[in-house]
Amino acid sequence: MATSEQREELYRKIQQAVDHIVLTVVQKHYEALTQEPQLTAKVAEAIELALDNTDVGDLNATILVRDFPSQGRGALEGKVGADVYISTAVIDESGEDVSKGMLAQEKWDYTMDDPKLREQIEKMLDRTDSSYVWSYGPNGASCLPAKLHDPATSSGVQITGSLIANSLRCLEGDEELGRDLTKPTITSMNEIMEELGVYTGLSFTVREGKRRLRFYRRKRRER
Repeated sequence: MATSEQREELYRKIQQAVDHIVLTVVQKHYEALTQEPQLTAKVAEAIELALDNTDVGDLNATILVRDFPSQGRGALEGKVGADVYISTAVIDESGEDVSKGMLAQEKWDYTMDDPKLREQIEKMLDRTDSSYVWSYGPNGASCLPAKLHDPATSSGVQITGSLIANSLRCLEGDEELGRDLTKPTITSMNEIMEELGVYTGLSFTVREGKRRLRFYRRKRRER
């Protein structure tokens, strides 16, 4: 069984890695013509590559990214005003599993006065208070609570890694927006992303001990 120190070590590791990746990717694209959805997809893919299957003691973290088209056949509707769905799940040996979800709308810092943003915020808040505006700038990304959104204030601002780690600590996130843990991760992510109409999904799943994913080789048949 994992200790509280091991849990905190894993959450800090995730937080620090996410913040480093976000900063690196955003700085690389800040002066480019990269649009927000494409930037978020690049960030999510880099996080998955760096952190998937991370072990600390008896804990294992798996990361999954899902991307749906923003236009053309199979495009989603953007029903809740969000571009990103973040899933966090902690699956313990005790059986007291926790699955939470958050919504985010991402903007470059110089587009925070976009007149469409207010409507997008209202749609997100109609679904959950665990809604955020991600502001991409030269120093990475700031996560502003949608219910407190004001481009002129820094009230309640977190950085991306802190937001995700705090959801794993059960300090952020909405359990009513969590993915279905009785189904495979890909299936449950697809279902909730289709329901919400978001383009990018990022899942962080921490499993403990016997609840960890294990892969076995088939025994060779005796000749």
